[in-house]
Amino acid sequence: MNNWKVKNPRVDLSFEIAFTRAFREAQRQYTHPAQIELACLKAQYPAILIPIEDDDIIAGRVQFGLIGYGIQDQTGGTGYYFDEPRVTAALELQAGSAKYREDLHDLLTYWKARNTYRTVFNNTPRELAEILPSDQWMTQPLAGSPLIRMAGSYINFDKLVRIGIPGLEAEIRSELNRCAQTSSESGSGPGSRPGSGRDPVFYESALGALEVLKDCCRFYRKEALEKAAMADNAGRKKEMNDLAAALERIADNAPVSLLEAVQLCWLYGLMCPLVEFGRIDVYLGDLYTHDIDNGLITKNEALKLIQNYFRFIDSLDCESDGRVIIGGYGRRNPENADRFCLLACEASRTVREVLPQFTLRFNRHTPGQVWNAAMRSIGEGRTYPLLYNDDALVPAIMQAFDVSREVAESYVPLGCGEFEFDHYSFGSPNGFIGTLKVLELAIHGGYDPVSKTWVSVKTKTLAECAGYEEFLEIYKRHLLRFIEAQAKYQKYIYDAVGAVHPFLMVSMLYDGCLERGKGIFAGGCEYLAGTLELYGNVDSANSLAAIKKLVFEEKKIPAKTMIAALENNFIGFERERKMMLNVPKFGNDISYVDDILVDLHNYICSGVKTQGPGAGLKSYLCVIINNAMNTTLGRFVGATPDGRKAGMPMANANNPAPGSDTSGLTAMLSSMLKLSHNNHAGMVQNMRFTRETWSHRDGKAQAMVKDYFDRGGAQAMITVVGKEDLLNAMEHPENYKDLIVRTGGFSARFVDLKKDIQQEIYDRTSY
Repeated sequence: MNNWKVKNPRVDLSFEIAFTRAFREAQRQYTHPAQIELACLKAQYPAILIPIEDDDIIAGRVQFGLIGYGIQDQTGGTGYYFDEPRVTAALELQAGSAKYREDLHDLLTYWKARNTYRTVFNNTPRELAEILPSDQWMTQPLAGSPLIRMAGSYINFDKLVRIGIPGLEAEIRSELNRCAQTSSESGSGPGSRPGSGRDPVFYESALGALEVLKDCCRFYRKEALEKAAMADNAGRKKEMNDLAAALERIADNAPVSLLEAVQLCWLYGLMCPLVEFGRIDVYLGDLYTHDIDNGLITKNEALKLIQNYFRFIDSLDCESDGRVIIGGYGRRNPENADRFCLLACEASRTVREVLPQFTLRFNRHTPGQVWNAAMRSIGEGRTYPLLYNDDALVPAIMQAFDVSREVAESYVPLGCGEFEFDHYSFGSPNGFIGTLKVLELAIHGGYDPVSKTWVSVKTKTLAECAGYEEFLEIYKRHLLRFIEAQAKYQKYIYDAVGAVHPFLMVSMLYDGCLERGKGIFAGGCEYLAGTLELYGNVDSANSLAAIKKLVFEEKKIPAKTMIAALENNFIGFERERKMMLNVPKFGNDISYVDDILVDLHNYICSGVKTQGPGAGLKSYLCVIINNAMNTTLGRFVGATPDGRKAGMPMANANNPAPGSDTSGLTAMLSSMLKLSHNNHAGMVQNMRFTRETWSHRDGKAQAMVKDYFDRGGAQAMITVVGKEDLLNAMEHPENYKDLIVRTGGFSARFVDLKKDIQQEIYDRTSY
């Protein structure tokens, strides 16, 4: 969560005290969650909005409180959130009157068990808590843990731009009138007709939320006029007067200009509050071309506006989110969208920040100009755009999610690379499994040698298995135990959060919610799904290959000796470790180990997918989208049969383990292509090229990437950076503050990463 990426941050917790007062009053006055949420929206906005800064040409910087209302971690937290450590720090270290300190004590006691995260976690069904026992996954060696968040909402920005606030109000009033009519016809009193489920209070509260949005427009209009009056040059005066006029119009009219559309989308997104900003070429392309073709704006002015929009997204500091997507199938007006794509590519290239996570969906019809603009940006070291091949992905997504081509064409990657459908589905990743940790448990019969506790069911150990197939089945049995629990937890989280939070601003622009008169997690969402994050698949396959080859086939290392070597982190077992390191590793186009990973991949993907219907979800799919957690979770895994030492990072996503792909780029890509994309909800590929290789006049590197996509490659995240630059940045970080790298599912300034994550990135193969 970013609170301080503003020039003049709040210096005390007055907002948090006022928000708590409003929440308490709402709890006393109302029983309906929508009414309570509306009261909290009124308390939060425009109170947390930050003044317009000198370089801004749109309005809406924000400083989320340490207590407040959000939807996921990057917007404070899920629901009514509470940053206890920082409130405690304010109490202990911040100056203030006796009354102020008394209020801080009150905040600490009041919110400790009332915040949504703690409420949901504390009420976890016992049978799930026993398998997924702790939310302290950053400090304990767990095989899996729930992630309590509602990540990745993609609202219908296109609808918002087309009909504006008044169009939404009209639609809500129409539904509210239907509620009243059906209630009158049925004679059932306040509410809705039997079986309809429509909730009039939901509609009334939604209208109230739109009034808060209009208040935010008026709040900034007043400030823009004040800044225009004080401006010391004609250019700045015009920018502020234009902004004031746009803010005045969008409060009561649908946008008719690019500026109005960007401003409305940004303020609406802040009130959700969102961290994903959707298919930008779809919802801005028409107004951009209209303004350009009619001489209402120049290309330079349009570029400055989109650059400003992108900097605002970066100011949210939401790391693995902040998605902006262009291109691909399923766009309403491809010609206008493609014209906007070129503008967006240039904005991403020139805004040298970590965010937004600029994403290009491409296909065989993508204009060459757009592709070339993308390659230029990547070649300059931007790490953007992230590349998604629609010709491979759309058919795969149809099969994985069991949806029509029309729905599949609306896919949007969220966060580190999970797939949803634009304003139609929700598939928050609410749990993870460390598959390498589970393998470690299987080797020891369910016992964790790191924490010295039983973490899974008791089974035979590796030393007690008669053959590889028997051990593999035991490993899969342990995996399935955690998979089943995570699917049930996914539905539990939706139900628990949905009972408390209608998420009015999100629900108004999500398919199904207004039609049903229900919040997104209370039966409103058209396609409520779930995803499960996986970490350690490649390392698990490499380890299984070592077990199969050395223990059971060649019998070079007895199982008890292998276990002893792992428990001693190879100290005294250097010869055995060398043998394990020499077993073929994924990423070299060697069938022996690649086939093991393919089998494991398909088993886990299938096992996860089968859980959806039983859990009450439209779909439940796994995602292999590793971020820095391949490093952080690796800290809690002991030495493994692939020769990896205790605590060391795991491979990132389905990439080879660092330094293990020794046969060149072609072999590495060939290994990756063996993994199916028709049975999961997202899998990312990181590739790193030196500047010399990428920019070489023979064009070989780019040709190989194109060949990878032509052969069915689905996705690529490309970093172009010299390995010497990474080494120098570790030794002299002060000289490399603008060096951005791809860590996994997100980009980051290299010098801001933790040292072990820097080392893991450095250790990856450069081509």
